[in-house]
Amino acid sequence: MNVSVVIPTYNSARTIQATLDSVLQQTVPPDEILILDDGSTDNTLSILDSYKSSVIIFQQKNKGVASARNFLCKQARGDLIAFLDHDDIWHPKYLEVQRGLYESFPNAVAYFTEHVNFYGYSNYDWSSCLLDPQPTVELITPRSFFKRYYEATGPFASMSYCCVPKWVLKKIGRESFCVKVSGVDDSYFFGLLTLLGSVVYIPLPLVAYRITSEAQSANRLKSLALWVEMFQLLEERYRKVDDTELFRVFKMAFASKRRQYGKTLMGIGETSEARRQFWYSLNNSSNLVSIVKSLSLLFLSFMPALLQPKWPSSYRK
Repeated sequence: MNVSVVIPTYNSARTIQATLDSVLQQTVPPDEILILDDGSTDNTLSILDSYKSSVIIFQQKNKGVASARNFLCKQARGDLIAFLDHDDIWHPKYLEVQRGLYESFPNAVAYFTEHVNFYGYSNYDWSSCLLDPQPTVELITPRSFFKRYYEATGPFASMSYCCVPKWVLKKIGRESFCVKVSGVDDSYFFGLLTLLGSVVYIPLPLVAYRITSEAQSANRLKSLALWVEMFQLLEERYRKVDDTELFRVFKMAFASKRRQYGKTLMGIGETSEARRQFWYSLNNSSNLVSIVKSLSLLFLSFMPALLQPKWPSSYRK
């Protein structure tokens, strides 16, 4: 069984060395490391050049992370594809554990580990991170995974702690990561995974997820708009599933995301579009609680400004 590591990168001069070093220090090394520079304008390429004896480097003009991931998946020859973002760091045992999960659950469509958050641009010291010698491994059904992911993405929020069998990528097709929603393309991908089978999760913190000052301030409005578009792209696929309960859960999640988007639109004064999102959210769910929430927000949007709630900011700090 072969393992391919795929790393999309863009302007990562401050972090890429620590990321690559964490891959090269694995107790069970990968069979290949593929990295695509997506049109960096800093000195990322010169740093990558110092690793050219250990990694395969590709370049393209800037097309976004979704395009980069699709390209790397096409190039990867491994039976198991291990994704890693250009600023995150693996524990030395990460691939050893992921290989074991793949061998124990060969029919699963993805494998996730726990992670730890850390801040700034320094390296991460794993010496203080104690690993459970007998962790409880979960095999999560599609419906349960969908609910857990879209209610709180945290345990599954990054491709850096996700490995996927090559056969899954082939089954999804040429564009596993949708370029139309690049930025939430991983969420789109997880939505497709849900339609294919169960995922495996092990509560071992084997990935250090880097948070920087730049990453902490995000355009919430843009992100929510992409989420709504992502749900629209997935909706037809979910309509065709035999599991009616899964489709019901999908519609509830879609309605919730429309409400979040609508509230953020209200915060910047885009009242007409916000009301449209609240109205559409009514059609995205037959759940009574969800309907009441949507109607309440629609009603509040017509109230005088002094009687309206404090709507969320378009930027998340």
